[in-house]
Amino acid sequence: MQIETLPLDKLLAHPANANVMDKHTLGKLRRHISQSGYYEPLVVRPHPRQTGYYEIINGHHRRRVLQELGHSAVNCVVWQVSDEEALLLLATLNRLAGRDNPVRRGRLLEQLAARFSAKELLAHLPEKRRQMEKLLKLTRPPQVLPPQELSELPQAMNFFVSPDQKELIENALAVAGRRLAAKLKKEITRGEKLTLIAETFVNICRRQEENHHAD
Repeated sequence: MQIETLPLDKLLAHPANANVMDKHTLGKLRRHISQSGYYEPLVVRPHPRQTGYYEIINGHHRRRVLQELGHSAVNCVVWQVSDEEALLLLATLNRLAGRDNPVRRGRLLEQLAARFSAKELLAHLPEKRRQMEKLLKLTRPPQVLPPQELSELPQAMNFFVSPDQKELIENALAVAGRRLAAKLKKEITRGEKLTLIAETFVNICRRQEENHHAD
């Protein structure tokens, strides 16, 4: 496979490209290329209708970022493919990929965390802060709890709600989570959020009863 350096203004997007990258991820791609200068070569083919031009098969976002960074030429791999093959590649190149093993990904992040600050990692890696914290937790030894009575162990609760009720509950959990996080300054479980909501409701009812008896 030979890498060619082609003028960026000769690379045209394939009209059938369906791959979209959100602004957050695009920003990280821009920072990575800007700071390191490294990027995966784009995959292109000679344009079927415009002589001297090339059609992008894989690398539409890299082209955009490189253009924004002021590059006039980019590294490409040129494939001689038909219209049908190009469409098939568009449908597969951006979708056929392996999945990270969470524990191995956590170990990789652990090694990176020993060399770079959290701010640097969050600026370059696709994970957001909460995702990164969860992956790093997977590499730590499990917490050994002291012996407990069966009645002291965490209890599971299962119940069913309508879609509207679920949305209301999720909004309430989000509000409770922000309140608890600000107070405790740590990650909050859904159970703790639900407990706060229940505790708040019970306290309100008790105050109402006390005010009623006082009247």
